[in-house]
Amino acid sequence: MPNKVKLLLEKLLLLPFLMDTAFKQTLIQRIQRHLLEYGGFITAFFIVSIFFSTSCAIVLSVLLIALWLLSLQFMTLPAIVKKSHVAAWSLLLLACFIFGLSYGTAVPGRGFTMVMKYRELFFIPVLFSFLTTERYRSWAWKAFIIASILTLLISFLMSFGIIGLNTQGDPAFKSRITHSIFIAFFAFFCAHKACGDDRYARLYLALLLLCGYNLFFVVEGRTGQLIFVMLILLFAIQRLTRKGLLFSVLAIIIFLALFLSFSEKAVRLREGFANTQAYLQPKPEQTESSMGQRYTFWKYSLKLIAEKPLLGHGTGSFAREYQRIANGEHFITEHPHNEFFMIGVQLGLLGLFVYSGFLASQYYCSRKLPNEEKWLAQGVLLSLIITSLFNTPILDHTEGHWFASLIALCFANFQVNDKVI
Repeated sequence: MPNKVKLLLEKLLLLPFLMDTAFKQTLIQRIQRHLLEYGGFITAFFIVSIFFSTSCAIVLSVLLIALWLLSLQFMTLPAIVKKSHVAAWSLLLLACFIFGLSYGTAVPGRGFTMVMKYRELFFIPVLFSFLTTERYRSWAWKAFIIASILTLLISFLMSFGIIGLNTQGDPAFKSRITHSIFIAFFAFFCAHKACGDDRYARLYLALLLLCGYNLFFVVEGRTGQLIFVMLILLFAIQRLTRKGLLFSVLAIIIFLALFLSFSEKAVRLREGFANTQAYLQPKPEQTESSMGQRYTFWKYSLKLIAEKPLLGHGTGSFAREYQRIANGEHFITEHPHNEFFMIGVQLGLLGLFVYSGFLASQYYCSRKLPNEEKWLAQGVLLSLIITSLFNTPILDHTEGHWFASLIALCFANFQVNDKVI
């Protein structure tokens, strides 16, 4: 009996402490939950800012990092990396750039600046933390749709003369290349929405047609045009039967033939073909066109990779090394307009292997996602690969954050049926 009384007294004495501990744990959980909710809300605004304001995107990205730290989500990073191959490869690529600071010929400070330009690789696992619920992902997708429609509307208003053209003289809020990438993927997104059970299917079909018209007859970005064509073929593979796929291929061939033969808007495409033919001659002809310059950049990039094939010339070394090897050449550049060459020159075959792993992981992981997320993830991947061939999407601020956000949005639900993806 005395023992029972003693135990009861001990429990009564410990009760306030236990209640205080439970209250603190509940309070911390509530704060974390609210911080994550704010993060999901801000992520939606962050996606919109990518389309229209670099300064706002930077401010919101800093705010997201702060919320990520305050909500203690950094403690879940090992678990995210373990479950998501996409997150693991993105961080590994960023780690390669950090490792590249330890060697090379980069100007002091240039290497660190280059690492900061690739910081969006870190944003992929960070955004996972704010997009793990269907509610937050819904906010993000709605933000993407609104921003894409506004981008399309502004472009048409510019083409009608209601709003002034951008600094490059194009009817696009951002650059012609950036705009065309955004609109090409949005067209792919609208195609899937129009083909589904969405109650706005007709509206999405109309937006798909407007996107196609905008790409070929308003802005004329060749990268976006190529992405659009390839994404339409991908859509046909994903959604249609063999007959439907064959019909899609024929329709695209006929459209491109008529477009190249009769449209005045096909000048830049014909120019690209002419430049390619000139460069394939036994004695390649130099040309002042953008494609001709790209071929020059790529030629010297290959020479730089051949000099140090294993680890490259170090992070931030491209501009200096290019100027050295292209001495006397009037085409001087900060980057080769090709992500593979940009990474290869700086990080060698090691960097190319990791970047290829990053791309391959997206395809591998996409196959384990539900159909709609799988299809969109594969569309993002194809867009990234094509853009990487002609530009530096991870290096560039707008494209880099846009791709990072969409990759995170597609793969945020990284645990599906308890399978590691």
